[in-house]
Order: sequence, then structure tokens, then C-alpha cells
Amino acid sequence: MDSLNQNGESARKYSRPVQWVASLLVLALFAIVLFVFLIGPDILTRYDKAHVTTISCKVTAAYAGSASTRSLKGGGTSLPQVEYRSSDCGTLVLSRGITAELAEERAAEIVRGERYEFRIGEGSARLRGLFQAVGVAPDVTAVRADGGN
Repeated sequence: MDSLNQNGESARKYSRPVQWVASLLVLALFAIVLFVFLIGPDILTRYDKAHVTTISCKVTAAYAGSASTRSLKGGGTSLPQVEYRSSDCGTLVLSRGITAELAEERAAEIVRGERYEFRIGEGSARLRGLFQAVGVAPDVTAVRADGGN
């Protein structure tokens, strides 16, 4: 039977096994969050560098722009990028080794509705659906017209 606390409300006491399971669940949740936000991205980046693949996507639009980076110290920078939108591949971003002028050129070269080949890390390619669901665009390392159109 539940006892009453000072306010006259029922004060429920949980058994030791229930408290132990609840503590483990909280610890597991903390570990998952730590992995997803701190360790996971580093592992994915390393895997992608060692395992590159090519995907073919029908591009519906391309935009030159910039992406901001942030650090734990509060600083950051703005980097030029090209954002490619595709009905079958979602949004992809090219940002490595690109200048603002080159980003404008790359975006202007795109013929809407045509297929393009994107060099992308294999892990990022497999997780594209998850990235799109959380609003993150995977990085690609190269883009070229698809010879098979």
C-alpha cells in the first residue's frame, strides 16, 4: 500500500530491481547520445574516407552558398559550398576545397533534371535516409555528369 507524504499525496516506493533497471536505462540513453553526437560522426568520417562509392542522382536544383562551422570555444567560420537537391537522393553538399567563385560556377553548370554521379563515402551513402530525416545533408567529394543519362 502506498504511504502518504507531507502534502497528503501518494508516495510510491520502487523496489531495488526497478530502481536498478531505471538507472541502467538512463545510463544507456546517455551512452547512446554521447555516441551519436560525439563519437559516431568521427567514426563515420574515418570510414567514409576509406570507403568511397559513386551514386547516380537526378538533380532538380543546385545552389551556391556557405555553411557555418562552430567550435566548443564559440568560434567558427563560413565555408563556401554547393547544395545539390535530388528527388531520388535527397540533398547532397560539396564543400571540400571549393571557393565561393567555384561554388557559383558548379551550381550554374547543373542541368536540372539530368543525372549526375556523386562520389560519396559509403557510410554516408547508406545513411542518406536517416540524414534527410534529421535535416543533415551528407558531403560529397566530387560531382560529374552521369554518362548513362
